[in-house]
Amino acid sequence: MSGRQTPPAVLTVGQPSCAVVWINGREATVARTTGHGGSSVAVVSRGSEPESLFLAAVTRAIGDRQRILILGPSSTRLDLEREYVSLFQRPDRLIDVEPAGPVTVAGLLERLGTLSA
Repeated sequence: MSGRQTPPAVLTVGQPSCAVVWINGREATVARTTGHGGSSVAVVSRGSEPESLFLAAVTRAIGDRQRILILGPSSTRLDLEREYVSLFQRPDRLIDVEPAGPVTVAGLLERLGTLSA
């Protein structure tokens, strides 16, 4: 057992809980739905942390969402997918994992709106 604890599930009424993430090796921006139909954005910087701690922090920022879209360079994107599945044991929640250049916060929020519709 790794000693990590799974964050509590996010309960929503009506719409599914969703997250859209853009990640590279240095930073991740996570746009996620809130329980009241709104959205929030979190930025997770790696700093001098090892990649494993960075990915764990991004996974915690995503939380236990029902639909997740991960964007970014291939190796980091796939590493985050593996970390998420390792923590939550729910590969079915990964709607798509696709390559993408940098995406603005507005672009992430737009994709989040589409994903949660």
